[in-house]
Amino acid sequence: MNVMPLWLQNILVFLIVGLCLGAVVYQAAQSLRGRKSRLGSCCAKGCTPLPTSAKPTQKVQFIPVEMLSRKH
Repeated sequence: MNVMPLWLQNILVFLIVGLCLGAVVYQAAQSLRGRKSRLGSCCAKGCTPLPTSAKPTQKVQFIPVEMLSRKH
């Protein structure tokens, strides 16, 4: 059974983590410089709403509790 040596596993993990951190730092630097980046894109800010349909929606009305009792 071939097993990857522990030192090679650690180097691989550190390399992957370093690349991920480097990508985040790069995107943050691009964002701070005012250039286009994926950091702070549509999903982070909230996307523009889709156009609504033309049919009217039902309005919700608030009625105070005092007005809900029956009068005899």
